[in-house]
Amino acid sequence: MTEIENNTSNAHGAAWSFGVSDFDATEPLQNAELIVGAGMDFIEAGLAKAAAMSDADFDAAAERIAANDITVRSMNWFLPGTLKVTGPDVSLDRCREFLEHAFGRANRLGAQAVVFGSPPARNISDGFPLEQAWEQLIEFCHLTADVIRENGYSLRVGIEHIRKAETNIINLLSDAIRLARDINRPEIGVTADFYHLVIEDEPLDTILEAEGLVHAVQLADPATRGFPHPDRPVPGLDGFLERLNRIGYTGGISVEAIPGDDLATDCRNAVSVLNAIGKQFT
Repeated sequence: MTEIENNTSNAHGAAWSFGVSDFDATEPLQNAELIVGAGMDFIEAGLAKAAAMSDADFDAAAERIAANDITVRSMNWFLPGTLKVTGPDVSLDRCREFLEHAFGRANRLGAQAVVFGSPPARNISDGFPLEQAWEQLIEFCHLTADVIRENGYSLRVGIEHIRKAETNIINLLSDAIRLARDINRPEIGVTADFYHLVIEDEPLDTILEAEGLVHAVQLADPATRGFPHPDRPVPGLDGFLERLNRIGYTGGISVEAIPGDDLATDCRNAVSVLNAIGKQFT
């Protein structure tokens, strides 16, 4: 377990804290008070969105978050799609410029983890060698770790495995684990995502191979890509969380899902489901 994970507490008595990721129309940075008021412990705001805000708008958002004692435990939506990290147009100078700016904002918000999904930024262009793209990802992640270390940030980055329908590289958790082990830096680990694990039909036991590497966890109901609901069982979710418990993960679990008409109700329903499962492991 990382120091971040060991220091995480939660209001529900379970081993984890629960939050909502930036996805579709959730907009956690804007809806933070609503999300936390509905029972979630934290928000997972979009990093590229925060980085793109004007100084005045970001200052106002950061001050509002701090004044309301809202935890921004993690951030997703890592890289803008125009900032390529694979292919012939990679510029590490541009990458460093973005990382310095974005991580400064993440640090001000108090984020501990960043989810590295960003399919448009990492997708491999037609005809570009997979092996070369893999090496480029390693190089980019080393740069990422350098920026974190040079600035003394406590951030950790979790490489996310994403279904084939969205990206053509790192589709399996086992791929993310292999990449993280190739990089071999404490700042770089993996994000375990229940939705993508199920969609790609990857064994839940793959999680056991990620012990010590999991920096963030995301989930959605694979049947709807929506929020878990007490009246709609989610096959495999208990097993997913049981394996996270088995490897000692005690960090945040964020719902990265399409909201319905009432985000507050979605949050309350998800908290009910996750809290019920989490109590099995206390």
